[in-house]
Amino acid sequence: MLRVMLCGASDTADVRDQFAEVISGLGGEPLHYLGGGIQYLNAADSSWSRNSQITIRAADLCVFVIIERYGEITWSTELQEARTAGKPFLVLCLDRTYIKYEVLRKSSIEGTDIYPEDDRRLVETLRELEFSWQLTIVSFGYGTFQQILRRQLATLFHWTLREQQDRNRRASITRLATERVRLNPVQLADAVRIATDDLEEKNIRKRAVLALTGTGVDADVVLDLLSSDEQGVQRLAVVHLAKLYRDRPADPEFLAQCVHAANAAEDVGIARRLVPVLLELDLAHGLAALDLMSVAEVGIRRRIAESLEKLERAIIANELSAEAVAMLGRCLQDAAETSWKARCRRLRSRLSAE
Repeated sequence: MLRVMLCGASDTADVRDQFAEVISGLGGEPLHYLGGGIQYLNAADSSWSRNSQITIRAADLCVFVIIERYGEITWSTELQEARTAGKPFLVLCLDRTYIKYEVLRKSSIEGTDIYPEDDRRLVETLRELEFSWQLTIVSFGYGTFQQILRRQLATLFHWTLREQQDRNRRASITRLATERVRLNPVQLADAVRIATDDLEEKNIRKRAVLALTGTGVDADVVLDLLSSDEQGVQRLAVVHLAKLYRDRPADPEFLAQCVHAANAAEDVGIARRLVPVLLELDLAHGLAALDLMSVAEVGIRRRIAESLEKLERAIIANELSAEAVAMLGRCLQDAAETSWKARCRRLRSRLSAE
């Protein structure tokens, strides 16, 4: 059952019955300390603050209501607990109290000159809610409380259902990732949105990338994935680059941008993985793009040499020996001798003889 807690000072008794009617009408259970609806534990260390924390944790939704008085437990304990626990909540304020707050706030420099104490604490609280935490405060009148509450609850439920819809779509994308089927336009748009969202959970993003390999995406999306802040997404995009980017022949400018993304990546594994993929996409344009790659890291130089060695026949057949020899020369700049460098020199000699 939906549990909704009414939070506020003792004067929330003025709207308690209206609150209970709205929540009960939704099939929910209204919680309010004046109505005996608060959770509690009687023990040697019992306290009202602790009971409020327990009730906040038990509630599904909290409605903070400001009438005229300041409630210490409401703002020092209940709101903090709701925020910490990630509870959805609303903040409603009686319209005439909000107008009074606006007048006092604008006429006071620091708030310390506001009397009585209740007014000063309310101004401090509302100022913090609006300006420090940037929360939305909704005004109501005694005659419109039920209407305003219903509308705000409906808005909250609307966004909750939208979030559920998004979760369902993500689950659908996860299934499609295993099937590698061609996506329809709606599925494609959803998968792109998930894959490129840096705030989305990593494994869900990776599954979205895999789902995109069944259809392919445009160059801008691929470059977005290659430039992702998430290392796992970057690496997966490189490994499946040929399936994600399907334009053939490959655009030389696109390949150059892929290299720029690899050069900018903190993970050198991105550049290493990109080397054979570029050459498989388009040997001639891939060689030209590799000329833009930073080869300061020895693993990248080795990967280039090994990839060119595997493609020796294709290099000769496509009359690209001169370009390959120049690239191998970059890989041999380091004086230290290793087994792969010996093979690299022999390959350079063979290609130079062509």
